[in-house]
Amino acid sequence: MEGGQRGADGLFAGLRTPGHTRLLPLRPQIERAYADSDALVVEADILAAEADMALQQRIMLESLYQGDRSLRDDLSPATYRQLQDWLKRRQLPEAMFIRQRPAIAMVTLSMMEMQALGLDPSLGIDRHFLKKAKRDGKPVVELEGVLQQLQLLNNLENPDLLLQQTLEQLEDIQSFVPQMTSAWKKGDTDLLYQLIIADGLAEHPEYAPLYETLFFRRNRLMAEKIASADPAHNPLFVIVGAGHLIGDKSVVALLKKEGYKLQRL
Repeated sequence: MEGGQRGADGLFAGLRTPGHTRLLPLRPQIERAYADSDALVVEADILAAEADMALQQRIMLESLYQGDRSLRDDLSPATYRQLQDWLKRRQLPEAMFIRQRPAIAMVTLSMMEMQALGLDPSLGIDRHFLKKAKRDGKPVVELEGVLQQLQLLNNLENPDLLLQQTLEQLEDIQSFVPQMTSAWKKGDTDLLYQLIIADGLAEHPEYAPLYETLFFRRNRLMAEKIASADPAHNPLFVIVGAGHLIGDKSVVALLKKEGYKLQRL
């Protein structure tokens, strides 16, 4: 089983953190490991999702409020004011977000801010290898899927926390992204854990249920899915967000406990 890593962790595939030119081209050993693998494992096959019009329609329905409900109804007054302040500083119309559900609002805010920093969605490492797999006829194993990830975010017990965390992270994004990129390129898992998980939990213990849903519970499910795919396709080339590969509750730690041999590239 080969383990591939992606840069900053995104919260659901297809609308996640964009890539950066500094991450490409990838090291030859990464491309070699992909070529030697029996299957590509990703959080979601974003290329298949983009080509599936029926799925796109379902995603659209999950993304926007129906009827009279709006984003304001799912956020506390304090968080909604925080969002309004953020939009005002960037001269963005509130009407652009009011029909979006919290997950989509979070993604839209993040993508806009990251693209302003020069990050490009077309350079994501998962997209890079999915294109190769489609050309090569290599099987693709989905751990979740775009719709499943969106539904998970839409069903958060407290969606207010998601927007609070996003707005707070965006305030520090100019320093956060370079640190993340540098740590990822160096393979510094301790620093990645600090940046992605530890710092946020230390500063905001109330985010613990959010992290359980976004990271730890998903890690357990991902590890189970990878283990079930391994007998049919060995070795596997696995690409998941960096936040799922760090710490003692990570996919890596869980698979190691089950006796799997993993290689970080």
